[in-house]
Amino acid sequence: MTTGTNGTDINDRLAELVNWEDGLISPEIFIDDEIYRKELEQVFGRAWIFIAHDSMLAKPGDFFNTYMGGDPVIAIRQKDNSVRVFLNACRHRGMKICRAEDGNAKNFMCTYHGWTYNTAGELINVPNLDTAYFNELDQKRWGLIEVAQIAQYKGLWFATFDATAPPLEDFLGDMTYYIDSWVDRTPGGIEILPGVIKWTIHGNWKMGAEQFGGDGYHAVITHASSLGTFDPAFLKDIKGIEFASRQGHGYSMVFDRMTRFADDPLGRYNEAQVPDRLERLGDARANTVGNFTVFPNLSGLPGSANLRMWHPKGPNEFEIWSWTVVDKDAPDSVKQAQRTSAAFTEGAAGVVETDDGENWDLIGQMLERGVQTRKMAWNYQMGHGHETDNDPVYPGRVLRNYFGEGPQRGFYRRWLEFMTSEEWPIAPATEPERTEHEAISMKAPAGGRAIAAMKGAINADNR
Repeated sequence: MTTGTNGTDINDRLAELVNWEDGLISPEIFIDDEIYRKELEQVFGRAWIFIAHDSMLAKPGDFFNTYMGGDPVIAIRQKDNSVRVFLNACRHRGMKICRAEDGNAKNFMCTYHGWTYNTAGELINVPNLDTAYFNELDQKRWGLIEVAQIAQYKGLWFATFDATAPPLEDFLGDMTYYIDSWVDRTPGGIEILPGVIKWTIHGNWKMGAEQFGGDGYHAVITHASSLGTFDPAFLKDIKGIEFASRQGHGYSMVFDRMTRFADDPLGRYNEAQVPDRLERLGDARANTVGNFTVFPNLSGLPGSANLRMWHPKGPNEFEIWSWTVVDKDAPDSVKQAQRTSAAFTEGAAGVVETDDGENWDLIGQMLERGVQTRKMAWNYQMGHGHETDNDPVYPGRVLRNYFGEGPQRGFYRRWLEFMTSEEWPIAPATEPERTEHEAISMKAPAGGRAIAAMKGAINADNR
């Protein structure tokens, strides 16, 4: 049993706070420090975490520094073309062995005491080995700490600290069908343009992850002054679907759309690609845009050239790391137009991005400063009972509507499983048979805290 600071079983408390089945989530999970510290171990210490794309590690010696939860890691392309990932922490005093964002190197020297490692993580030099250690230090024992597993799916590299984690493709599950719609739409695949844009939000990382996983509902209001200006027809009568994975992933897809702008170089380029994409992907995926989250913290905007990570920096702070994604075989003029479009809309000061940042930051302020705002349950019931696991076209749990919250319910269901399980939480590949428009009883959950949360939601409705 894991006991919380107030003497209660924290797993029981989490089960009360996260009533995903009835679509009621307590905001405590977005602000509580004890919960945050636990999720660094239980979620980020076990899940497959996105590290880099092949194009970011093009040749031997190329490296990229990133994070797995709160831990800094460095990914390095090896001489045999494999990729290895190590903790970016010297074995002597834990200082970073590399402070550069990316680059190419033959070795890495810790700037504290000078211990030096090669690209394979081996300790190759120790200053004063003879006069300080009397040649008694076994350098072979003091190489960098390596992650337990690393694997890639179509150029997307992931790593995990958990040796018992299932294979990456099992973890991705049905999400691969939706990933393919943007990484595999041209013969050359994708590439990440050099440079990552980083900025900080005073809020909880899950706010961004859950929104990208399936919140199309906010776009019509939050982005009315941006997306609605680019193309007024874009936010009217949106046709699409929502996909919720049993593994916690989510995807919202908009039909008959490849770009946010009515007429620009990207639109014309995409129109010209339609015949080839139809042949590669079929009608269901060829002419679409969308947004997605791969549990826990990789997200993106297929069709809008954006890939991003939500790096937690505390219960009420996270960093967004954003890259521009392009078709590798696209003309240079299109790649430049894609970079400009992505920066204009989804960069740190992008006209779309700042809409979201304002929401997340204000919510974070309210939770950090308030008391009563943390007591009411948040409503995640949209589309509940109207999904199907037997869609004739799309795999996974699918809602034939662009507005819904099934991906969010699935995300928090999986989050709860990671948070409360002692071993890797095995989830079945498929759910028990479920038919479209199945009625779901919205009964109150057990537990005093959960009942209070339900009352909070009811009271909020009656004010």
